[in-house]
Amino acid sequence: MDAQTTSRATIAGVLDIVAGVMALTGGAVMGLVAAVGMGFLSRVPNDAPLAGWLPMAVFGPLALMLVGSATLSIAGGIAALKRSSWGWSVAGAAAALVAFIPLGVAALVLTIMAESEFQRPSKEPPPVVPAGG
Repeated sequence: MDAQTTSRATIAGVLDIVAGVMALTGGAVMGLVAAVGMGFLSRVPNDAPLAGWLPMAVFGPLALMLVGSATLSIAGGIAALKRSSWGWSVAGAAAALVAFIPLGVAALVLTIMAESEFQRPSKEPPPVVPAGG
């Protein structure tokens, strides 16, 4: 019995990709803030020699987290649009929660509701073709 195709997976994929682009933009801004802040604070007199690294220590990990979640969210969004892998789609929707909670919640709910629309891997082994004949 084939599952009925709805627009749930498509909407979830678009929401994942939008959240991923937002996270990618936020990660770039955080990285820029870390670099610029590090440049400004490195000119502080020698009374506080480690002050120059403070922006990178604070904003650097946040930027990496946002870029990582953006990558996963965009990959999950593409999988949802293609309806190729439900697992990747759920992972992308969960990563979208990091970027923007309302979009992530909506994407996660829609992805879970659209589980039956995704391709299932075949349990049967591929057919064996005899060599030379």
